[in-house]
Amino acid sequence: MEIESLQVLQIHGIRWLSRGQVVERLVRLMPAILSLWKRERKNSWYDKARIFSVQFCLNMLADVLNELNNLNKKFQEDNVDVTSLGIAIDHTLNSLKRYFCKSDSFAEGVVHLTKFLKDSKDGFLENVDKEGNTHRHDLLYIPIHDEQLPQPMATCIDGSLQSCIQLTRNYVQALIESFNSRFPDLHLFNAARLFSPCHYPSDLYVRENNAKHWLEILFSHLQHKTCNEGENVPTFDVTACERELYQFIDVVYLNGERFPMKDAWKVFSQTKDWHSRYPNMLKLWQAMLVIPASTVACERGFSKQNMIKDIRRTRL
Repeated sequence: MEIESLQVLQIHGIRWLSRGQVVERLVRLMPAILSLWKRERKNSWYDKARIFSVQFCLNMLADVLNELNNLNKKFQEDNVDVTSLGIAIDHTLNSLKRYFCKSDSFAEGVVHLTKFLKDSKDGFLENVDKEGNTHRHDLLYIPIHDEQLPQPMATCIDGSLQSCIQLTRNYVQALIESFNSRFPDLHLFNAARLFSPCHYPSDLYVRENNAKHWLEILFSHLQHKTCNEGENVPTFDVTACERELYQFIDVVYLNGERFPMKDAWKVFSQTKDWHSRYPNMLKLWQAMLVIPASTVACERGFSKQNMIKDIRRTRL
């Protein structure tokens, strides 16, 4: 089939990304798998593999999980801050909505599902091997009956294209809801852009409005945390921060344009005069800097510790 040979993936390279990569490789190998099962007369496996909804879901999962893997890699970066995470999460959610939730352009722009829908529009999949032989696989538009499937999913899969599209939209909507429940502090991540001049608009009026909105979100979140967690969270002077806000963002913007939050902090923290002029905004900025963006650094630390403190060494 002239498919590029695939090497075995190492466990340290796919530990958190395995599901998406496995599904994507399965889709890439599908022409060879179908031809092999058809030639070797593995009828039960061949008939299951050429069910339209099975092929549709495999290609859909390859595209969806690829988007999630890109976000996963963002969480694994070194020195990632909360502002970049908020942007990455928003980008992932917007991509899923754009690709799979629009009624007029379903799957437009994705790689695997777009190709599959184009190749299967006549009711079969066709591949040509390097010797010029054509391998045709007629698709089966039949419902899937499985008692182990959840009821909403089982009622959606009746074998038609429209049922598969509806299933995809239900699945993506469930993903979006799980994101919202998994990241309840997403508004806080985005509001931390107040200290990231690379996200400042060039227009002064828009910049001041954005800064005021971000500051309100930060205080609403911090006050909520203080009420629920007692004295563990430092208090901030809202009035003093509002008084310092506009001059503060002007100074940060003019001295750190296009800098992310941590790079802007390096410039700001080295100027003692700014510490005395904007003490309240500085205190709020320090609170944003110590919010852990992910547990990657901790996990890597434990991995290195396990290399040093191995079984033999603990028995010395």
